[in-house]
Amino acid sequence: MEEYKSNSHKSRQNQNDDIPEKRVEKVVSGSVKSKKKNGLQKITNVFVPEDVDDVKSYIFEDIVVPAVKDIILDAVRAFLGVSGNSRGGRSSTSSKISYRKYYDDRDRRDSGNVSRTRTGYDYDDIILESRGEAEDVLERMDELIATYQVVSVADFYDLVGVSGNYTDNKYGWTDIRNASVIRVRDGYMIKLPKALPLN
Repeated sequence: MEEYKSNSHKSRQNQNDDIPEKRVEKVVSGSVKSKKKNGLQKITNVFVPEDVDDVKSYIFEDIVVPAVKDIILDAVRAFLGVSGNSRGGRSSTSSKISYRKYYDDRDRRDSGNVSRTRTGYDYDDIILESRGEAEDVLERMDELIATYQVVSVADFYDLVGVSGNYTDNKYGWTDIRNASVIRVRDGYMIKLPKALPLN
């Protein structure tokens, strides 16, 4: 006979006791620079999706394909000598507005499950002097996600030894697989996905 786990409040509380208290300590020993994002970077973060592939697919699917379809349709109509009005007889002076294309485009964009206009929390870029320390920070952030299912911007700042504000605790990441360490003029920067509201 199978034994089922208890679902009482006390047993759930005991299960939560197994998770150690969250302690985030600085892992960086070298110099750390905190750099505010300039206006262009803030605008780019709002309007451009995180992945370059998303940008390519957006340009191709939402701009190029509809434009090519319109060009081909206009060429066929011009070749056949047919105007845009498919009904015979006199043409009306009032224009008809078709909302179908609007709804079709919206459905196609919504089916991607990723909101392109989703904005994240605006936090400072952190520049470290060595690649090794930057990778250590990413590794520790991965460990925090594995243990607590989340790492906040405040945790990130604690790992690099930078002071933040109270709001930094409310935003963060549940997945940083796309994070990377990139070389910049002053050292190495950790490029993280957008920090989103934490529940």
